[in-house]
Amino acid sequence: MIINSITLKNFRSYEDGTTFSFAPKDKKNIVLIGGENGAGKSTLFEAIKLCIYGPTIYGYLGQNHNYLTKIKNNINDNAFKNEEVECFIGLSLSFNEGTEIKEYALNRSWKYENQKIHENFTVSLYGKELNADEKLYFDNYLKSVIPPSLFDFFFFDGEELSDFFTGKNASSNLKESVLELFNYDTFEILKKQLLTHQKAQTKSNEKLEEARKKFDELSTDCNNIKDEIKELEKTLVLDEEHLDNLLVKRNSTEEDFRNSGGLLEGEKAALNSEIAKLENQRTDIYQSIKDFCNDTLPFLLVSDLLKDTKEQIEKEETLNSYNSIKDKLSGSILKEALLEHEISNNKSDNDFNEVAVTLLSKMFDSKKIENVSSILALSLEEKDSINFIINNILSKDKTEVINKFNKTSKIASKLKTLREKLNSTISEDILNNYLESLHSINEEINKIQNTLAVAKAAIERKYDDLKNKEYHLTRARNEYTTLLQNINVLDMSNGLISYLDELLISLTRDKITLIQDEFVKIFTTIIRKDNYINSISIDDNFHSTLYINKDYFISDVINIINHLGLDAATKKYGPKFIEDLLKHYNINTTKQLEDKMHSDVSFDSISLSTKVNIKDFSNGEKQIYILCLIWAIIKSSGVEIPFIIDTPYARIDETHRNSLTTTYLPNISKQVIILSTNKEIDSELYKVINPYVCDEYLLLYNDKLRKTEIKNGYFEV
Repeated sequence: MIINSITLKNFRSYEDGTTFSFAPKDKKNIVLIGGENGAGKSTLFEAIKLCIYGPTIYGYLGQNHNYLTKIKNNINDNAFKNEEVECFIGLSLSFNEGTEIKEYALNRSWKYENQKIHENFTVSLYGKELNADEKLYFDNYLKSVIPPSLFDFFFFDGEELSDFFTGKNASSNLKESVLELFNYDTFEILKKQLLTHQKAQTKSNEKLEEARKKFDELSTDCNNIKDEIKELEKTLVLDEEHLDNLLVKRNSTEEDFRNSGGLLEGEKAALNSEIAKLENQRTDIYQSIKDFCNDTLPFLLVSDLLKDTKEQIEKEETLNSYNSIKDKLSGSILKEALLEHEISNNKSDNDFNEVAVTLLSKMFDSKKIENVSSILALSLEEKDSINFIINNILSKDKTEVINKFNKTSKIASKLKTLREKLNSTISEDILNNYLESLHSINEEINKIQNTLAVAKAAIERKYDDLKNKEYHLTRARNEYTTLLQNINVLDMSNGLISYLDELLISLTRDKITLIQDEFVKIFTTIIRKDNYINSISIDDNFHSTLYINKDYFISDVINIINHLGLDAATKKYGPKFIEDLLKHYNINTTKQLEDKMHSDVSFDSISLSTKVNIKDFSNGEKQIYILCLIWAIIKSSGVEIPFIIDTPYARIDETHRNSLTTTYLPNISKQVIILSTNKEIDSELYKVINPYVCDEYLLLYNDKLRKTEIKNGYFEV
């Protein structure tokens, strides 16, 4: 299927009749549609779906009040100013039917008359309108080519793509996609019909009906709570992104203010603190110099006098000692002392007096003493105090004061620099604008932080409610299942459901193998990292697991099994890890594996498939993983449907953008329609994608006229 063109008039922001040509040309398959957010890209995306499926895209089986209300809200406001209010979407589609290419024109229009909306849908083949039966046949044919449920598989929003094959519903999304693309979804529909039939058969049983009702109510409650959690978490993500943007904005505002010569509060505080510290140091130094000048300097000026004073004290001390001994040491005392030691008593008293004088002269320099006068006459305490003061003064280092003066000069210079920095002037307007901006941003940050706190608390409460509901749901399910099993009429349908499950596994096994092989080829080409993954495994329940081949020593594997156990090891390293071990030992059961490993004492190395956790991927790598898996599924199915993607490079890092542009988009489909902003596809990326572009448009929203205007060409990148 190829979308040749689409025409819109009075649909949302598209007031004027606007036509886009999407048909591939000259082997170029990409249509590039640029526009800022709010310019009308998503509107174009929705218009295609609405023209093809009508009420189905909003979940309605046919036209009803709610559907028509939505249509009324989609009509451009300016259209109501006209005498006749009409809105339409026209779509040209081409289909390969054998060797023939058929071109159909779909036109879905609405008129607003007598305050009511009237819809008209026509289909034409080569300009001839189909009758009711032919249109019904075409509708069934179109839904067989691209069922509404499959539409979203080919029409992606890049921002929401990350959860498609990695979120909580990854396995169910993968299963639905594979079954629909390979036309195996009929079996799932049959299963649902059988389950519906089972419910219908149990209505005659009052107890069973009561159990079913309780189960359904609890199931609905759980789903409602999950939906509420999903919405809260989506809002939480947006608020967290908003908070991140505000923090970045605040940092940018502060940086701009700093670059303009301003100082932030923290920087001012640091400068004032340093200035105060230096001022205190200078004050202490000045006080020290002052004390020196008051207490020491006067005495240093008469240092010779201090030395003389000290010498006089020493002389007077000697004189005092001399006089004290002289007064005590007489001839009679000396005689008595010598007689006690039996020294001759033949000497006269004068002789002993002379001996006493001789002793004194030996002890003291009598000539020096003769010239000493007792001037100071200090007490012992006074003498010690004065000596201490004199010694302290004379020992003072004169250069220390000079160093202190030099230090005050350095401090003064540094203080001048700091004050100049502190007092650097900026314009009052800049300061006021900065303070106002910062205040506004901080208020918004506080507000969003409070909102986040409330949202997180609400989510936590919802999870508690969900846990409680799921507990009761499990009990209700068990009760309901037990009652169902007691009804013989349901045995056959249960068996048939099991058979359908086995049949689906059998039918899809080869297809899954093909998808796995295609994925590895595509992913290794796009990711451009050596030995990043070696294989992907999609099990019967459509849980996908990536693997890398790693070498292990047998002893390491034994330690892993011993520490974790087989179940935990299987969960952590993947089922193929255990399968490879079983193949290595040529055994079939995990019980045999445990026995083998307990007896294995070798030091051999073994290569085992090891699970690669997708949660550890960067956002860009997750996006590449999903896109490659989609391509592998499409390529394996052989289905040819246009691939439309809004914001394709969301979360794609610079490393992978070129490979996505040159390898992925030109080859995933014969027709690729890209809706992008100039931030996604900038000037450099535009050069890369341009060789594959057959048409390009730029959507511009006219704020004054409140409508979208179209220009040929992309942004002026």
